Amino acid sequence: MFIKTLKSSLPALALLCSLYVSPSAGASVLTIDNFTHVQTAIDRGNTVGSPTTVNQLTGTDLTNASRTFSAVASGTTYANKEEITSGGNVLKITNGGTSAGTASIVWNFDPINFTAHGNAILLEILSIDLGVQVEMIANGSSTSGVQSFSGPGSFWLGFDEFSNPAAFSNVNSFRLNFSGPAAWDGQFRVLATSFPVPLPPAFWLMGSVLLGGLGLRRSSNR
Repeated sequence: MFIKTLKSSLPALALLCSLYVSPSAGASVLTIDNFTHVQTAIDRGNTVGSPTTVNQLTGTDLTNASRTFSAVASGTTYANKEEITSGGNVLKITNGGTSAGTASIVWNFDPINFTAHGNAILLEILSIDLGVQVEMIANGSSTSGVQSFSGPGSFWLGFDEFSNPAAFSNVNSFRLNFSGPAAWDGQFRVLATSFPVPLPPAFWLMGSVLLGGLGLRRSSNR
C-alpha cells in the first residue's frame, strides 16, 4: 500500500518540480553563447599554442560579438595536450596525458546592460571532473574569484558575487578562466544571464503535505 500510494503521488511532485526548478517561461534570458559556432584551440606541453578567434559570433544574443579561445597545457611533453572545441551546442575542454592545463574563453561585444536580462550568470554543465574551477570576469576587472563546481547541472553566480557588481549595467567583455587537476575534462551547453527562480514556500508546503500523507497512510496500514 505504501509503494502504491508513493507511486500515485509522484506525478504531483514531478509537476511541482517542473514548475519551479527552471526559470519561468516569461523570464528574460540573454544568451551569451550556446556554443553552436565551430571553433578549436589546441596546445601541447612541448610547443606554444596560439589563441584562436572567431568574429561575428553566431549562437548569441550579443551584438558584434567575437570569441577567443586560449588553451595552455601543463608539462613539457607532446602527450600533454589541452583542447578547447565548440560546436553542436557543446563546449568541450579536454586535457590529455597528465596535463593540468588552463583554458580561457573571452567574449568581446557592443556594450549591453546585463541587468536588464537577469541578476545572475548561468552556465549549464553537461559533465565535469571533480576539482575543476572557474573564474568569471566582466569588463576585464570585475571578478567572481575562483569558484568550484559540484557536478553537472545549472551553475548560477549572482552579479552581486562579483568584485564590482555595477559593471553589469554596461558590459562589453566577459571571460571564463578554467583550471583543474591532471587530465581534467568538462562539457558545457550554454552561457547566459537570467533570473534564478527559487523553490517557493508553497512547494515545500505541498511536499510536506504529500509526505505527511504518505506517513499517515503507512501508519494506518500497520
